[in-house]
Amino acid sequence: MKYRPDVVNDSHFKKVGTAAGVVDAVGGTFKAAEIAGCKPPAISNAIARGRLPSPTFLIFEVELAERGLVAPPELWGIRSPRRKRR
Repeated sequence: MKYRPDVVNDSHFKKVGTAAGVVDAVGGTFKAAEIAGCKPPAISNAIARGRLPSPTFLIFEVELAERGLVAPPELWGIRSPRRKRR
């Protein structure tokens, strides 16, 4: 499944619910650090806090989408927009 930023509906993606889950999904601590452009201890600390560094949100969003996954922005300390009820 190719990532398409113009597609807003993420219902066909499998959800990842934890910082550790995001890191595991992209290949582990060392791979996540490589993707994020930081050192592995920064990723380990993020897992311990349960929150990934906010500047890495878009980077990981693309990586996850390429794997058919999605994670809530709250894992990066970013609030989700409220969805209107129909």
